[in-house]
Amino acid sequence: MLTMAEVAPPSPDQTVTSCFLARHCDVANPDGVLYGHLPNFPLSNKGRDQAETLGRYLAPAGVAAIYTSPLQRAQETTALLAKELSPSPPVLERPGLVEAEFGRYLQGTRYRDLVWRKPRWWVHMVWPGLVPGDEAMGKMARRVESVILEGLRDHRGKAFVCISHGDPIQAFWATSDRRWPWALHRLQCSKGGLLELQYRGDTLTEKTYRSPEDLAAAVASRPGPPVLVVSEPD
Repeated sequence: MLTMAEVAPPSPDQTVTSCFLARHCDVANPDGVLYGHLPNFPLSNKGRDQAETLGRYLAPAGVAAIYTSPLQRAQETTALLAKELSPSPPVLERPGLVEAEFGRYLQGTRYRDLVWRKPRWWVHMVWPGLVPGDEAMGKMARRVESVILEGLRDHRGKAFVCISHGDPIQAFWATSDRRWPWALHRLQCSKGGLLELQYRGDTLTEKTYRSPEDLAAAVASRPGPPVLVVSEPD
């Protein structure tokens, strides 16, 4: 677990709001391709388990709303985790949380063929946004932030969830850390992992990365309901 806090100037509004910015869970991908914006890439069995764990981890937070990417893997993650929440929060689809635009250039390519079939990938890894069809890190971060700001406005003092994808989440993370664009792929939010973001007013004051393993361990360590032991009569 990696915890970071930013030093921010005081805000007149000190209301604390929590945003859980989560990556979709593991995907069924037997051919090992980059799926980008392609349809028909559902969650794997592992991914379904991860989504249920996400929901159980988030259940005590009192989630007021879930904002989700329109892509299938994010929608399935959202549906499964929402089943673990009570009462069930509204689900709102937001294009600002969709996969990186560069995914359209890469999609359908097997990972092992990437470096020679998709040469623009090399430039993207060094400086996202330079080549045609790419998207600058700052642009990705701003569209994710626009959804977060909507959540802050509509659910002040509560908790809400955003379900997105690796590059957009890492773009927001790196930008909020004031890192250079090449940091995009050095910060890894794993499938089924999340950033816990705490805001005072509209100011981000703390962010904590939790891996899928962290979430599973936290859920497993929670005390269960008391077990009633009935003794047989003598």
